[in-house]
Formats: sequence, C-alpha cells, structure tokens
Amino acid sequence: MGWEDFNFSLMQAGDFSLDAHSLILRVFDIASSALNEEWKKDSEYFNKAIAEAYAVDESKGGYLSQEKDWEERLYRQRMQGVGALALDWLMSKLQDALHSAKTYLNVSHAPKPPYKGDGWLGKVSNEYQQRFNIDFVKGPISFDRIQELVLARNAGIHRDQGNLETYLKKISKRAFVDQENRFFVTRDALILIIQDSEKFIKWVVSEIEKLRPKK
Repeated sequence: MGWEDFNFSLMQAGDFSLDAHSLILRVFDIASSALNEEWKKDSEYFNKAIAEAYAVDESKGGYLSQEKDWEERLYRQRMQGVGALALDWLMSKLQDALHSAKTYLNVSHAPKPPYKGDGWLGKVSNEYQQRFNIDFVKGPISFDRIQELVLARNAGIHRDQGNLETYLKKISKRAFVDQENRFFVTRDALILIIQDSEKFIKWVVSEIEKLRPKK
C-alpha cells in the first residue's frame, strides 16, 4: 500500500472520535468537576452560616440566603458556559469533518456552488445530496439529533439572540435543557450526542468511500 492509497481528508474526518473523547469530553469533565467541587464547599459554608445567622438575627439569615442564591446562579451560569463550550467544540469538529470528507471527491464529483439551505448544516446537507446522492436523513442516526446539536449550540453560545426559543420550538424531545427549559448540558447528554455524532460521521465517510473512483 502506497501513499496514493491514503486520503488525508477522510483521515481527518476519522479523527473526529479521538478529538471528541480525548479533548472535548475530557475538558468538560475537568471543568465541571472543578465547578461542582467549588459549589459543594460554598454550599456547605452557606448552609452552616445561614443556620447560625437565623439563630441570632433573622434579617442577617435572610441576607445570607439571598447571597447563597446569587452564588448558586453564578455556579449555574458557569456550568452553562462549560456546556456551551463543549457543544460549540463538538459542532465545530463535526463541521470540519463534513467539509473535509467531501473534498475527497472534488475531482470525480466537482462542487457546483452555491448550495442553498438553512445555515451551514442545511447547505452542506444539500451539497451532499446533490453531489453524492447522500441523504443525511437516511443515515443510522436521526438527522434531528444532528440538527439539535447545532440548535442547542446556538442557544448556548448566543443566548441573547432568540436562539433558545428557536431550539425549543424546533426540537420536541430536547436533550440540552433542564426541567424549566433553560439551556443546560449534562455529562450523560454530552456523551450521547458525541456517540451519535461519531456514528453519523463514520456513516458519511463510509458513503463517501463507496464513491471512490476505481483504478
């Protein structure tokens, strides 16, 4: 097997799994653990201080309770930031893998832009359909899951632009919100979307390889 048998575009797409687990999930775990440990210590301190304050002065106890609520909101915002970073990183890797894999067939299936669609995912989906007859909807993973990754990422990164409302409207079974429909990424939900994204990318790469021109 010579160098001509290797394709670095497909190899880059294949590196998706390695990056997702070794980088994205690892960073998420380290950051989340640090924030959880910090909040655990703060919560224990406040609980003790509030109880002692109420025993002496009810107004002081109330003030400390408000301060604890404020610190808890900060903790939650930090956790939201960690989750948003993880989804942004994962979506970026997915986007890179899809763009990388399609270049493998630039000669035999030359691109003919522009490709229309809703956002980058809509455009690349239409490009794969038109150039390679690869329909993302027919993949092993529901395409709704890939769309949810993009929508949830937007909701986490651009929180002040109505993206959360768009996410809530377009996705019925949401993985990245809490019981009050606030953006939030749990470890279990992150692992599941990583696994689904892995399966999706592997399927795309295998479909691209099937179109490899025969020598």
